[in-house]
Amino acid sequence: MGTEIATALPAPTPQVAKSLSPEQLSEHRAKIAFEVTVVLSAYFQPNEAENIKAGQLAWWCDELQDWTREQVLWALRKWNGDNPRLRPTPGDIVAICKQARGRKIAAIPKPVDKPEPSERIDAETAAEIMRAAGFAPKRIGGA
Repeated sequence: MGTEIATALPAPTPQVAKSLSPEQLSEHRAKIAFEVTVVLSAYFQPNEAENIKAGQLAWWCDELQDWTREQVLWALRKWNGDNPRLRPTPGDIVAICKQARGRKIAAIPKPVDKPEPSERIDAETAAEIMRAAGFAPKRIGGA
């Protein structure tokens, strides 16, 4: 029973990177890096060595590559709107994405399990159903 529930739930993080070719993944990561660079440019940044900046962007891309560009951009803007003076980390943005995904999954109506009809019903129940439907029960045997 426990494994049935676990397999029925979607993964907490989308699997976008797994569905992309190496070229598409590289392009996807470049788009994420661009969006991150644009948003982070609004925050004070001390002069950092180019290799540090490249390492930071790689970290961001590693954490965010399984989300779509639109999801990442939405989460970056949400962070900026909610915390305009605080520079986010990749974990902050992933948390926003996961919260939004969780709310969306929770809002999906779950299918209702229908009870299995019984194989047979007794004569009294059958007569009651027929009366409710407007049919008079037939008597067999002359009574």
